[in-house]
Amino acid sequence: MNPVSLTRHALSGDPDYPRLKDYFIAHTGLAYYADKDDQFASQLTKRMAALELPDCASYLRALQSDEIDGTELDNLIATVTIGETFFFRHHEAFDALRDVVFPDLIRRNQGVRKLRIWSAGCSIGAEPYSIAILLKRDFGHLLSGWEVSIIATDINRDFLDRARLGKYEDWAFRSVPEEIKSACFTRSGNAWVIDPQYKEWVSFQYHNLIKDPCPSLRNQLDGFDLILCRNVTIYFSQEAVRNLVQELYFSLPADGWLLVGHAEPNVDVYRSFRAVNLPGAILYQKSVEKQAEPAQTSPEPFTFVHQPFAFPPAQSAPSQRPPDYATAQSASLERKGGAARPFEAIPSPDLASIRQIADQGDLDRAARCCEELLEKEKLNPVAHFYYALVLEQMGRRRETQESLRRAIYLDRNFIIAHYYLGLIQQRMGEAKQALRCFRNTLNLLSGLKEDEPIPAADEFSAAELKQLTQMHIDALPQA
Repeated sequence: MNPVSLTRHALSGDPDYPRLKDYFIAHTGLAYYADKDDQFASQLTKRMAALELPDCASYLRALQSDEIDGTELDNLIATVTIGETFFFRHHEAFDALRDVVFPDLIRRNQGVRKLRIWSAGCSIGAEPYSIAILLKRDFGHLLSGWEVSIIATDINRDFLDRARLGKYEDWAFRSVPEEIKSACFTRSGNAWVIDPQYKEWVSFQYHNLIKDPCPSLRNQLDGFDLILCRNVTIYFSQEAVRNLVQELYFSLPADGWLLVGHAEPNVDVYRSFRAVNLPGAILYQKSVEKQAEPAQTSPEPFTFVHQPFAFPPAQSAPSQRPPDYATAQSASLERKGGAARPFEAIPSPDLASIRQIADQGDLDRAARCCEELLEKEKLNPVAHFYYALVLEQMGRRRETQESLRRAIYLDRNFIIAHYYLGLIQQRMGEAKQALRCFRNTLNLLSGLKEDEPIPAADEFSAAELKQLTQMHIDALPQA
């Protein structure tokens, strides 16, 4: 095979291609590519062409001969991984850190006056720098004289170099108030450079979450008060995730905190931890007692954050439903020949109280409140969506499907309901139906701007939901 004529189709037909792909997954943990030959082969051709290697066998030998320093594996990792991220991503998580986690850690660590944080899978550094900004601005007066360490690690050395530079384009600030950006960054041409004071606590180092040891005294990856491992495990196999979560458990002291991405799958792998439910986010706290429980012990009953989207933030006072929902409901009802009732007929405190009850883990009561609300407001798609979220957490998945279908019937443009129905059907093994829902989601998203927020979907933009939806489509057998 001539290097200049390499194509992903020819490469995936190479007899040594399966061995090469297995080697890559085994050494990186990126099981996401296990059934994505087109995507992986397309990136693989770039590295093979750069080295002028004609076939998979020769490239595999190059990887194996380079195992000691791993330079070529790093190059391949840099080619296949994506570093898209932004500051203060998922603001509810940072609210939870500010309001609960950091006050707890500062109180408990007063004696030693030390704080150790690990940002695992830090990409280009937005997450650890966000933590540093939050600590400096909100708790700097309490941390004066403390030894604060924020260790940020990633498998992509190019990302780490960019993170150390601390230079970012405007897109990385799409969730950052202008006041924060202007106070913590300096304009440099078309980019922004982080102020040195927010770099002094942060250090970056290479770490492979699958292969490298953890806890590791040698690499100073141990004894953390808080570990953030967000949106990383979605690329790993379930066995790898279970092993990693146990390693993270042993890298924390008693009562240490773990924050994972709110779209991370399979909540049962976190059963060694105590789940702490907060508005729009869930955290895990190391519990020595829980570690001693039998393996069949169920995790904490209410784990909304592991659904791709939790309830939208509760309103502190009555407010009118956003216009896009009112318009969508009106259009939907007009198509059915009915009269549209205004959304303000449903006081938002009712929905807010349902969320609050659910966040406290009282699912039975939350379900009853939803039912009472729907008795009065049968034509409210958002109420049906809330009910579906509660039902899913109660394990009543068939009823969850029905509630989501009702929400979609009332509002065909209810994007997040389409997406969520696809997730439920995917979990139930209904691949064709799930695929249809995800394609509907993409069709609805196609008319939105990339940075446009999705109603009832926290702070996710259209671009991010497209990426998540496409990932689920790629994981399904194509009809």
